[in-house]
Amino acid sequence: MYIAIEWTSAAFRALLMDDEKIFGEKKSDRGTTRIANGAFEGALREELGDWVEKAEKILFSGMITSRNGWIESPFAPVPAGPGDLATQAVIHRVDGLPPLVFLPGIAQTKPLPDVMRGEEMSLFGLKETDGLFVLPGPHAKWVTMADGRIAAITTYMSGEILNLLKKDSLVSRLIPASYEERPEAFRRGALTAYEQGTLPGRILARIFSARSLVLFDRLAPEEVADYLAGLMIGAEVCEAVGTDKPEKIHIVGHTALAERYKIALDLFGIAATLVTPDIAAGFRRIASRQEDATRAIEEATSASGGL
Repeated sequence: MYIAIEWTSAAFRALLMDDEKIFGEKKSDRGTTRIANGAFEGALREELGDWVEKAEKILFSGMITSRNGWIESPFAPVPAGPGDLATQAVIHRVDGLPPLVFLPGIAQTKPLPDVMRGEEMSLFGLKETDGLFVLPGPHAKWVTMADGRIAAITTYMSGEILNLLKKDSLVSRLIPASYEERPEAFRRGALTAYEQGTLPGRILARIFSARSLVLFDRLAPEEVADYLAGLMIGAEVCEAVGTDKPEKIHIVGHTALAERYKIALDLFGIAATLVTPDIAAGFRRIASRQEDATRAIEEATSASGGL
């Protein structure tokens, strides 16, 4: 039995599990950014309680393994699969705790560096592990997988930029304080982002239309927020997919944001499927490969000592 922890900058989630079953789950909003003065050990003990007495080891994934976390682990270069993370993990030992296993992130370095820490657990736990995947969020990840390994990563900060636009910008002043979802405004924004042949410029030129359309009474102020969301996600899809449209894209998650990505992809003419992430399955695949690697090392050491 072991503990698998997804510890991001915003949240803490722990699973008490083995290779077949989950025995318990603990969640809190105690992300790494909320731990003062690097007091991660104390926070871990408080969150886990008597679980530490039941586990043979604790696996960590997410920002807890970054240079701003507890113990920094390396980045496994693409293409990387569960086995690569298992063999490159950093083992840390603390009195009164089982071995702490800090799993690597995954990185590509060309043409520009791009990385992920934690999202790979959702990907490695999927039943379908080949094709193009998008993980929606403030920093959306577009990931190509082949033979169960992550082959390419591209991060789009569309969500964060959208939030900034809605909070403090020229167009934010038009957005009413109360919000009601406007699906048609979202669709209109996405289609506007796709009209490459008839409109000059790309996303930087089109953002201003959220203001100019209001000036000409062609967009209501209460539609601005969703129109901007459509513009940003549409521009992201257009750039990420390019001219060589894949037949299918997997969207990881069943959130409202994931549904918006599906709508945007449908409008772009691409079949999109929502898939359910299973981080427990991802941790299992890594844990089993780590056990295989440890067993191989022990056998090699034993054989060497017998010579």
